Amino acid sequence: MQGLMMDLPMLLSRLIDYAADHHGETEVVSRQINGSVERSNWRAVRSRSKQLAKSLLAAGFNSSTHFSSLTWNTINHLEVFYGVLGIGSPLHTLNPRLTVQDLCYMIELMEDKVCFYDSDTQPLAEEIDRHTDFITQWIYLDEGEDLPASTLRNYMSLSMLKDGVDDQFEWPVFDERDAATVCFTSGTTGRPKGVAYSHRSLTLCAMNMTMVDMYGSARNGELVCAMPVAPIFHANGWMMPFSAPMNGHKLVLPGRDFSPAAIVELISQEGVTIAGAVPTVWNDIIATADNSNISLPSLSTALVAGTAIPEKLYDLLEGRGMGVRTTWGMTEVPGATRASLPPTAGDADKANIRNIALNRQGRVGFQADLRIIDGNGNRLPHDGVASGILQVRGPIVAARYVGELESQSVDWLDTGDIAVIYPDSTIQIVDRAKDVIKSGGEWISSPQLEAAAVSHPSVNLAAAVATPHPRWQERPFLLCTLNTGNTVTADELRLHMAKSLAKWWLPEDIKFIDEMPLTATGKINKVRLRELYVQVDAIQQQA
Repeated sequence: MQGLMMDLPMLLSRLIDYAADHHGETEVVSRQINGSVERSNWRAVRSRSKQLAKSLLAAGFNSSTHFSSLTWNTINHLEVFYGVLGIGSPLHTLNPRLTVQDLCYMIELMEDKVCFYDSDTQPLAEEIDRHTDFITQWIYLDEGEDLPASTLRNYMSLSMLKDGVDDQFEWPVFDERDAATVCFTSGTTGRPKGVAYSHRSLTLCAMNMTMVDMYGSARNGELVCAMPVAPIFHANGWMMPFSAPMNGHKLVLPGRDFSPAAIVELISQEGVTIAGAVPTVWNDIIATADNSNISLPSLSTALVAGTAIPEKLYDLLEGRGMGVRTTWGMTEVPGATRASLPPTAGDADKANIRNIALNRQGRVGFQADLRIIDGNGNRLPHDGVASGILQVRGPIVAARYVGELESQSVDWLDTGDIAVIYPDSTIQIVDRAKDVIKSGGEWISSPQLEAAAVSHPSVNLAAAVATPHPRWQERPFLLCTLNTGNTVTADELRLHMAKSLAKWWLPEDIKFIDEMPLTATGKINKVRLRELYVQVDAIQQQA
């Protein structure tokens, strides 16, 4: 016997309709590309999105047209999200921080035909236009100004496209498994890989990201003010453009200006209660707030992902009264773990809670099954001891990448992470498979090396990579940047690290550098570090 429920597809147009109809006056605030702050609400966002959808169809585009966006976290971009997705077309969010070569590769792989851009990304759009013929229509996301002159071969403004078109429009109905947004990995380990989310997966993911214990800080919808510090092109801004309207949250978009001063200003000005960022960004936010004597009293939840949180940063955030919530996910599977404490730690003391936050990356989430395997594919126990390759499956997990054949779909996605899973369902990311340092047949964890180094008061950022060794196969090579005005010698840092690490883990080679290369999403770019330092070091040793 089958169920007798109505069979309505999970479409993102239903989500924006729900937001407009049931909490339409809740604010959406956006810093625009020109620096001004625009105030709107969910009802107006729906209206603008419907007007755009109707305009695109009137211009001859349809659900078969592949759209892309080369822009930042603005209300214009939010309008594009719901307008394009509402007509059943995929929206490929391009990362303006990548190279022209990578961007053209992604555009051609996706067969994008229309691209939205803004005043900040216009020079990049023009360069892309010179290198590929795939984009046949460029649409400028204006903010009330005239359309600027450009070398683009075919371009118009958003206002021109929508001129004379109203918002009286019925969203079409289509298969919930159709592609919605397409986000590419940042390409730090080779060519970027495209993840095509479906309407169904994004709806489920938004629900998953706002379950009562996802962040352990649930509040009534309109009391939450969320701000994605991660750009929208990175895993859909940690899903906040979808979870906020679903739950009636106020949404704050930082626009193009991701500088710590601008972020701190918006958090303080708009009463942001929850924000998500990688540790390097949080570090800058807190340092800026301290230097400006801004307390950020509204910010009750600090989401941290991307890498383990350093002890110093945890203590700084907690010291301001913020609940630090650590989770794990990927572009291929956003929000795979939830940040709430395991049942056994419900009444834990602060020291135990701190230990869990520093050493675990959340608990297994509902929509993502996690397991660890050894090199032969054998499943390993979740006993808090065994470590292995982390794999994940579920309705919010990518089965294959854009351009791959259906036969290349996987039942379990190999994440590339080495992890330990505990009996209480918490997980600990030990290392990236390619970042594990294997010395004398034993593994050395680069995150633990980095955490030990950053715990020194003079060290700002640290990265541990493997360097070849004639006897031990590999040894750790530590690269550090220092806090302004601080000094420390390699020997002093090594002595400090010895307080928490085994002696044989300590790096013989420590190099202090002026600037740490970061990826487009704010993580330390170890591929670039190896190019700059490890290869040079190996050549010098051979000489």
